[in-house]
Amino acid sequence: MSGTGLHGRDSALAALSGLLARARGKTGGTLEVRGEPGLGRTALLDAAARAADDFRVLRLRGSAGEKALPGAGLLQLSEALGTACDSADTDFARYQNFTRALAEAARERPVLCCVDDVDQLDPLSWQGISFCARRADGHAIAFLLAGGPPSTGDFPVVPLHPLGAEASRRLLDDLVPDGLPPDLAEELVALASGNPLALTELADALTPGQLAGTAPPPVALPAESRLRQRFRCRYDRLSPAAQGLVRLVVAAGRVRSGILADELRALDEVTGSRLVHEDGDVIAVAGQLTRSCLIAEMSWADRYAAHEKLAKLLDDGQHPLEVLAHRAAIAPRPDTTLADELAEAASRARQASDYEAASGAYRQAADLTAEPRDRALRLLSAARDSWLAGQAQHSRVLLRRLRPLTCDRTIRGLAALLAGEIELRDGAPAAGHRSLLEAADDLGSADPSLAVTALMRAGEATFAAGNLHGFFTTAERAHALLRPSEPLLHLMTDHFSGLEAVLRGEHERAREPLRRVVTAAANVPGCAPKAWAALAALVLGDDQRAQELAAQAVAAATGDGSGVLAPWALDFLAHAALRLDHYASAASAAVDGLRLAQAAGQHNCVVHHLAMLALLAARLGDRETALLRLANVTEDARDLAGPKALNAWARACLELTEDRPADALERLRAVAPNPFVRIMATPQVVEAAVRCGERAAATEALERFDEWACSTGSPAQLALSQRCQALLAAGEEADEHFREALRLHRRADRPFELARTELFYGERLRRHRKPRNARKYLRSAWQTFQRYEATYWADRARAELRAAGEAVELPAPAGLDLTPQQAQISKLVAAGATNREIAAQLFLSPRTVEHHLRNIFAKLGIRSRVELTTLFR
Repeated sequence: MSGTGLHGRDSALAALSGLLARARGKTGGTLEVRGEPGLGRTALLDAAARAADDFRVLRLRGSAGEKALPGAGLLQLSEALGTACDSADTDFARYQNFTRALAEAARERPVLCCVDDVDQLDPLSWQGISFCARRADGHAIAFLLAGGPPSTGDFPVVPLHPLGAEASRRLLDDLVPDGLPPDLAEELVALASGNPLALTELADALTPGQLAGTAPPPVALPAESRLRQRFRCRYDRLSPAAQGLVRLVVAAGRVRSGILADELRALDEVTGSRLVHEDGDVIAVAGQLTRSCLIAEMSWADRYAAHEKLAKLLDDGQHPLEVLAHRAAIAPRPDTTLADELAEAASRARQASDYEAASGAYRQAADLTAEPRDRALRLLSAARDSWLAGQAQHSRVLLRRLRPLTCDRTIRGLAALLAGEIELRDGAPAAGHRSLLEAADDLGSADPSLAVTALMRAGEATFAAGNLHGFFTTAERAHALLRPSEPLLHLMTDHFSGLEAVLRGEHERAREPLRRVVTAAANVPGCAPKAWAALAALVLGDDQRAQELAAQAVAAATGDGSGVLAPWALDFLAHAALRLDHYASAASAAVDGLRLAQAAGQHNCVVHHLAMLALLAARLGDRETALLRLANVTEDARDLAGPKALNAWARACLELTEDRPADALERLRAVAPNPFVRIMATPQVVEAAVRCGERAAATEALERFDEWACSTGSPAQLALSQRCQALLAAGEEADEHFREALRLHRRADRPFELARTELFYGERLRRHRKPRNARKYLRSAWQTFQRYEATYWADRARAELRAAGEAVELPAPAGLDLTPQQAQISKLVAAGATNREIAAQLFLSPRTVEHHLRNIFAKLGIRSRVELTTLFR
């Protein structure tokens, strides 16, 4: 199903398409489409109706004006079906009649019943329609029920969440084909908060001055906006006491219920309006879009009164920063004294790692500051703290406010450094590269260490964008930088020299500078130098040292109070663990990195970790989990070279397990622009090429790999080279290569790759009628695959073992401890999590979780979740 203009709704469209397919197959059903107003519920119903051109489509809509009229919605259904609605019938009889009428209509052709605004149906009609919907299964009938949250719990739900920034930008491109000034587009994206209707209404209301970039952007939805009117109507329906509470919450954004007294009597009424929500002891506005609309609706007198009252309620000596914030909201501009107080309070909040509070205080201090340079510094501090608080979009807004004030070169450089970091982690790496080069230029003389940081991140941005020429250009800039005796500057120049040589295929020339990077990291504190050294160690083939350095980088990132670099450092740790065949540790690092990246608002890091998780599952042959993870990352990875290459590698691994080597080889050619993934995927390239008869492609890939592997001297990489040569060779030569590969695997302590080589060698021996020799290799491989819970590989080894004449089914290896992933699943079970909850938390499929649980039960000699819970308490 396609949805024109429905950006960011691929999963919802797929769910609706699946429902229509089931209805065509006469096994229909019902889905609830749930989301706040403006998120596209009606647009999805329209898309479903367009896709159902072979259906009889019935359209119904709830109405607030008819909610008090019993049966109003059923009358719509009766008219749509063309049946009589006998008011003399009992409710149950009427419901049965509608069910029969729908079933009869479905005999001619499938029926799609779209019910919009179901939360506005009268109770009698909702009972009748849900009665019919529950009986759609087994018929050519599909029900789509769209309304606001929460769901009824009766039917599967398709939740509509706010659009991401990229989907919002694509929608804006559709709405304003001639384009918008970049700053204005970002302001609209931030203001709309992912609501498609809000974006549409904002775009429609733009003035010529705003479109030209000469007038300030809007700060709220237009007064005639349908969405704003919805919020206004909800507010107007509240009692005076409830309205007073809403004004207080809107003025504060969020407020602790403990400071309120009489106002709490209206709390149930207020939360029922969905304008605000209660989260523990905090009452908060239901999103920034709601707040901006309600603030626009409030008079200045109401806003002043609300801030004044909050300042008095909080003035107990325990909330000094909040009191200052409310005083600042109603203070005249400028106010130097109050601005200084806010800046001091912001500094204390930053020291306590309360970055969100610090950002707000610095922003208000800037608003009250008259002197341009001080104002710029405070806005820069606000933007930095907003980024550290995981609010990337808000940080961008503050940086845009800073631009007219940045005549000072150092401040301009610091702003460009922050902007580049944000784009690198949460935006367009190509734009981040440009900002970071500007930062290096502006900071080169004032602060060489920050210039180094800017250039190193600029180099990283070129890899993220797949721009190798840009890396060479950045390397030239790095070599031109002054080189005093500071270790960080030497580390940078060695880093660029080494990686530049690798990218040019000069591996021997790369060794010495990269070794110096690894050595220098011991003397340079902080997360970034350790992470750069981990990358150098990976390129040198020293995987154990890479893991140690990556772990140090993670520790440094999590220990600096902000943790902003932790998701990035965990990516290196996951890669090092993968290279060491520590699959469970790699998955654990990737899951941790994914969660931290989500919390920190670092979308690009989220995509990197999802891609790694997909690759790990694919390498283990877990097709269902790999496809689940790939589905979550594919669209977002299209502009990120690393995840895009990892995705291609993962899909190729799956295609090899499905005996589609030609498809796998074609897929692996897509990783060629990424030199690091291209090298690491060489064993799969050779396997695929040999299996589909393209020996020239295998030989060419292996030559490149051999040059790197020999330069590292790593037994692990040399073992892979020997295995690839064995696949290309014949007769005794192939046997020699296999035996040498096995020797090197054991020396390197790479159990999973050892098992794969044992499997390939065992398969070769069996096919050459040496079953007795084959069995010992196949048995060892099967046992290792069992330990890794690599079901596909274990099944393949067991099938070969049987074909080699192993008469007895071997028991699973006994006396094994739980793997890290099994232990993690066991703890979640003990905490009461369901299989679905565990799957969502660990980015697995529920079926995979069930598989793990069966193995856990077998290992521990138990039979139930209850027994498992007892063991882990």
